[in-house]
Amino acid sequence: MGQTIDIREAEAASAEFIALPYTLYANEPAWRAPLRMERCSQLSAKKNPAMAVIQPRFFTAYRGGLPVGRIAGFINQAHLSRYEDDTVFFGYFDCIEDAAVEDALLMAVKDWAKTAGYGRLVGPTMWSVNEECGLLVDGFEHPPAVMMPFGRPQQVAAVERHGFDKQIDMLAYRADISNGSPDSPFMRRLMKLADKDDGISWRSMDARNFKSEVALAMDIFNDAWSENWGFLPFPTAQIDHMATEMRPIMYPEGFWVASIDEEPAAFIWMIPDVNEAVKGFDGRLLPFNWAKLLWRLKRKQVRKSRIPLMGVRKKYQNTKRGLAAVNKICSLAFDAGRDQGFSQCELSWILEDNEGVKGICDIAGADPYKTYRMYGIDL
Repeated sequence: MGQTIDIREAEAASAEFIALPYTLYANEPAWRAPLRMERCSQLSAKKNPAMAVIQPRFFTAYRGGLPVGRIAGFINQAHLSRYEDDTVFFGYFDCIEDAAVEDALLMAVKDWAKTAGYGRLVGPTMWSVNEECGLLVDGFEHPPAVMMPFGRPQQVAAVERHGFDKQIDMLAYRADISNGSPDSPFMRRLMKLADKDDGISWRSMDARNFKSEVALAMDIFNDAWSENWGFLPFPTAQIDHMATEMRPIMYPEGFWVASIDEEPAAFIWMIPDVNEAVKGFDGRLLPFNWAKLLWRLKRKQVRKSRIPLMGVRKKYQNTKRGLAAVNKICSLAFDAGRDQGFSQCELSWILEDNEGVKGICDIAGADPYKTYRMYGIDL
């Protein structure tokens, strides 16, 4: 008979809860340990403004006195205010490869949601779709890009065994930018259209006004994505927090804004894949890894980039001018990425039903190579 599994519940994430993935996945070839200080910040109500609307419960599984798994359940008041759909969420689902542990954790979070009086449980996500979300269902052999989840096949089997059904898929696209912007006859036509239209203009980031630039991008994003599945607008405090966290890894030529008739209409933001830069750090910057990180970034040792944010205002979506403007700034971002030493770019994530952005990815010569899935269950 196996040892008893003990599930312990808390209102705040413990040190063991935060550290567990670093032990679980240490020998996984595709695992890329995120920075521990960033994980601590994300799970801190004092440091992460996104948690202002979150009521979390953290569950850690122990067997023989040792932590062997974790999961979180949470109420997102911003989601309930917007959708009024009686839904709560789960995330941070990581455990050893053992069905008994998986079952104990999933039962714990389902029981919590029922006891709290809610009718539906959806996940996995880290607080909202504005952060890491989705369970990896294919592409397991590829390491996750920065701010994208790691996953194992047995996690998919576990949630499906418990009756969770697919809600929606989120795709990660990959583009070869070793020669700069992908080229095609259609892209060349769009480039000519942008160049000939005096009403279309573009510029890179004004680094002196970094926070204002991020706020502008988020204003476009909130409009562009407002009708997408699970959308929640970025509040001001979260925008400021994101700007502070992303500033150390940004470079002005990775951020472009396109305007149509002097109105900011679209933006794109490419960043280095920091997961590649911190490989081998085990999530730690001290005492000397911070210097290695700076050296790798400045010496252009990182070959992969990611576009985590882009958007086109709704009024310009599916229009020739909008498409021409987006094509122009995508091309500029890819060329700048090549100059930074990047040979590959991930565009993620893209909802499976977002035909407009999927079309932009196709134009950019990108192919889907990973799928992340959101699951849900009626309680």
